[in-house]
Amino acid sequence: MSDVVVCGSLNMDLLSQVERLPLPGETVLGLRYQHSAGGKGLNQAIACARMGVPTAMIGAVGDDAHGHALTGLLRAENVDTTRVQTRAGVTTGLAQVMLAASGENSIVVHAGANASLSVEDVAHDLPEAIVYLAQLETPLETIEAFFAAAKEAGGCCVLNTAPAVTGSEHLLSLADVLVMNETELACYAGQASSMNATQIRRLGPRLLQRPQQALIVTLGAEGALIFTHTNTEFIAATPATVLDTTGAGDCFTGVLAASIALGQVLPEAARRASRAASIAVSRLGAAASMPRVQELTASDSH
Repeated sequence: MSDVVVCGSLNMDLLSQVERLPLPGETVLGLRYQHSAGGKGLNQAIACARMGVPTAMIGAVGDDAHGHALTGLLRAENVDTTRVQTRAGVTTGLAQVMLAASGENSIVVHAGANASLSVEDVAHDLPEAIVYLAQLETPLETIEAFFAAAKEAGGCCVLNTAPAVTGSEHLLSLADVLVMNETELACYAGQASSMNATQIRRLGPRLLQRPQQALIVTLGAEGALIFTHTNTEFIAATPATVLDTTGAGDCFTGVLAASIALGQVLPEAARRASRAASIAVSRLGAAASMPRVQELTASDSH
């Protein structure tokens, strides 16, 4: 049995390091280039597994070199890949990442096989788990079916609303815990521009749709806010030297899910997830940057 089941995307990231991100119509010279594993689902599954929590992945890859590399990596990380589908004649998902010297990034994602993940792939014989985790890089009807099956199994449903997708609003009510960043909050709250702290605290609770539901809004270097119907709690960020923010949100969400599965209450789980993300941003890459449980255990003692 897996304690966390992750339904989501698997991508190969093509990472170009640049001095700064290009302006529209501008060409900049790359400093370095590499392939690395990514996709929100894969990143979060590896973040969970590195916490020592039994983790299973549900997703789809192409029958190509990238697909074989990604499933091989998951198995090496002790993630159960029984439910990862291999599609003939379809390419594995691809993300083109530009990383600036400041640590900021710009990403274009090609869904590839991720778009083929079907309702049947997720709803049939869903394994029992404590936490069921999804993002928005697979078809919306598939995510809905995944959470419906998870409810039948009696698990806690966690939805990371990344990236914000038009038409996904109905999925918010299906999750027990919602995780989103400031940009995603603005989208779902109907705001056209970025929000200040006062606006975030005012609008966050409005997205709660069920009595026991919780919403976590990640604020980057500022920390995170946890909203429930009865309380708002601030989670301070752990200071970090930023090298690459790619995958930081996935690290937070994956470690949060793992911590919930281990029985931690939400504020405790969020603080542990914040510490993990502070380690991830100090490293290059997405999946490769996820910390291991020993690193967090060491930080707990300081």
